[in-house]
Amino acid sequence: MNEKKIAVIAQREKLGHSAIWSRLSALDKPQGYEVELIEVPSGGAVAGTYQCAMEQSDAKYKVYLSSGSILLRSNFFLDMLRIFVQDRTIGIIGVVGTEQLSTTGLFKESPFIKGRLLYDNNSRFEGEPVAGEMEDVMVVGSDLIATQYDIPWRRDLFQQDCFWAEAQCVEFRRKGYRVVVSRQEEAWLLTGKSETTYDEASLETFLNTYSKEIFPLVSIIIPTYQRPHYFRLALESVLAQTYRNLDIFITDNSHNMETAEMMRRDFADDSRIRYEHHPSYGAAENWRRAQDYNNLSAVYVNWLMDDDLFMPDKIAIMVNWMLANPEVSMVTSYRECIDENGDKISDLWYTKAIVQVPTKFTGEKAGELLLRNLANFIGEPTTVLIRKEFLLDGHNLGFTGREGKYLTSDFPTWLHLLSQGDMVYLPTPLSQFRLHEGNDQSKFSSQVIGMIGWAMAIRDAIARGMYLHDMVTIRESILRWLRAAVGLLHNVDKLSEVWEITEVQDLISVIIGMSEALCKDCQIKFHIDTTLVLQPMEDGL
Repeated sequence: MNEKKIAVIAQREKLGHSAIWSRLSALDKPQGYEVELIEVPSGGAVAGTYQCAMEQSDAKYKVYLSSGSILLRSNFFLDMLRIFVQDRTIGIIGVVGTEQLSTTGLFKESPFIKGRLLYDNNSRFEGEPVAGEMEDVMVVGSDLIATQYDIPWRRDLFQQDCFWAEAQCVEFRRKGYRVVVSRQEEAWLLTGKSETTYDEASLETFLNTYSKEIFPLVSIIIPTYQRPHYFRLALESVLAQTYRNLDIFITDNSHNMETAEMMRRDFADDSRIRYEHHPSYGAAENWRRAQDYNNLSAVYVNWLMDDDLFMPDKIAIMVNWMLANPEVSMVTSYRECIDENGDKISDLWYTKAIVQVPTKFTGEKAGELLLRNLANFIGEPTTVLIRKEFLLDGHNLGFTGREGKYLTSDFPTWLHLLSQGDMVYLPTPLSQFRLHEGNDQSKFSSQVIGMIGWAMAIRDAIARGMYLHDMVTIRESILRWLRAAVGLLHNVDKLSEVWEITEVQDLISVIIGMSEALCKDCQIKFHIDTTLVLQPMEDGL
């Protein structure tokens, strides 16, 4: 390898020479260095073309230029050498790049693209400013790629003029080398390609090969119990996701072997799936096992109820919004209601889309809307993608962590997350909420637990000075809750046996406490036993 040699590998134009051919002599040549020009065909299997050119040259430093690209900065080579020499861990320098690719795999759809370019049609690209002399990125654009090491181009994977640049950046990162974009006061490069095309086969190849390295891990957590048909559909909707970097955890407390046999027979070969069967567990134990699951590598979490469904692009779309909005703690969407057969049915009053365009809500505003309306417009656990670091203790559900047996899995968790960050609501249906006779929401006991959960959330929000700040709003929330709670009891006034149930007695105590609060500056006080009694967990879990 010639340490004093720079090779410019440039794609030819239609007339036979590269755009840089007539201008190369105008660039400042570093003292003691040789600069050679290697012209190669444009388009087609660029990875293979660049690999052949790389093997042809003994130059340590190589600059790969796309068709129509001209170096505008006369001392580009000097700047390049200075960056490379001062840090031997830098493997690639580009003029535009992004620290995170879009989940579509398309460079130009990525958030926070840095750097700048000029195009020969007099247009320009101005990305985010580069912090300092250079900034680390995940990938750089294909118009200019400067290297100080030879790492094979993936000609075995990419036969078209797309995704080879992104792949090469990942290959360098695999070897432990940095990929950077340099700061430019003025654009260093004029290029002729402002529009990019790609083919679906190359995109699939790129995503299948590199997703685990370039996209954050998402945990999908599925608790299930004795409804293998619905569960299978739910799991298959996860496996059909266009987003590929998934960690799937299933805890099953079915008292029969039907689901376990199905998992062994049909899904045992999928390395993304971790399945546990706990037939000795009750419902509370199974939920606790689901809550205890915490893959430390996962960045995001999405629960999936075993009778609900994901749309194929759900995780990819939501992760993109997370990547573009680091201040967001949760992304939700409109969810379609379906019946037991999977047919779409009319929305419930609280499932209707609340906006017509993607909208970001402050956490404070979204939390206020929840508590003022006592309506979970955000959705069930299936609906929401969560930034895991903002959960209680990094993985637990709930608002305060003290809900105990009155923990409702969704809205208390949303309130906690909203105290940590903002929320994005998408009007596109990205999940399906199945309504059928087996829904927990339809059970009287679940309704009582949910009602008490809402009261605890209102009380705790007031005590913390969150979401409900003025007396008008606080009283409005309390009164709305009282009307709903009393209405719930009226619906069961013919069922004399329910009055002996501990949860119903607790609800009555809460009603008294909420009523008294209206006369005491809305300081809510009620005392109920929230202790959740669990069966002993199995050893090793």
